Amino acid sequence: MYLEVYPDIVFLLNFLFDLILIIILKKAGKKNSSPLRMISAASLGAGFAVILSIFPWINYFFKFIVMYVAASLLMIVVAFGRLKAADLFKQWVVLNLITYFIGGFINAVYYHTNLRLHLINIGRGVAFSNIPILYVCAAAVIVAVTSLFLIWLLRLYQLHRPLIYDVELIFNDRKVKTKGLMDTGNCLYDPLRSKPVMVMENTVMEQLMTPEIKSYVEEAKSFLEGKAKDFYWEKQADKIKGFSFIPYRSVGKCGMLLGVCLDKVIIHTGKEVICNEQVTAAICDNPLTDGKDYHVILHKELL
Repeated sequence: MYLEVYPDIVFLLNFLFDLILIIILKKAGKKNSSPLRMISAASLGAGFAVILSIFPWINYFFKFIVMYVAASLLMIVVAFGRLKAADLFKQWVVLNLITYFIGGFINAVYYHTNLRLHLINIGRGVAFSNIPILYVCAAAVIVAVTSLFLIWLLRLYQLHRPLIYDVELIFNDRKVKTKGLMDTGNCLYDPLRSKPVMVMENTVMEQLMTPEIKSYVEEAKSFLEGKAKDFYWEKQADKIKGFSFIPYRSVGKCGMLLGVCLDKVIIHTGKEVICNEQVTAAICDNPLTDGKDYHVILHKELL
């Protein structure tokens, strides 16, 4: 029996598929990574697939160990760095669940629709115009909706958390480590970005600001407190990019807080590390607690 294998095609298809899996896993598990690390992880997985395609007679059990255990674990480590054993196992399970879910969906579409015939025609050099535009749009919508639903579903396992965590805040290449309280009663949202808002003490923010930014922040606070009549935000927009006003309402009180869009908020739960990017934090001048238990109030959607 003669079997013709095209390693470049196998690598490209598996690379694209693995990259999608890693991106979904990053979103679902809220992990810290970079485009280079995710591309490297996808390349590693595609490399394993090429090796197995060149040697198709390899024992099925060995294939399972290589692809679904060794390759999957190495991809997770390359994409997200060293994780604790329990977290690594959890991400491995989630990655395989995503793989089976999306793989089953693609398999059903391929064998139960005309997609297979279209792909064969494309391979024979037939123009893409033979594929109806309605079919392409419908497929794109189905994939997008399915991916969003899967991300939402996979976040359900993160509901049981302790209350106080070690937190890293990153803003303009500056980093500060502190404690954060997960408060289910925090219902603040950024009205412009429609994203959850955390609250942090001004003492924490001061460690993230340069003297120049600090002076502009003080002007904005004076405006909010009514001490200054005017504040020309647009004139300093390039220097204080990422700042905004956050409306809030509490018992018998309402007003505005100055907010800043942090580059990253990394939460250490003890079992795993959760990374949120572009998080709005409202700055509070008053201490959040009488003691030093925590200096940040986290939004429930950040976990």
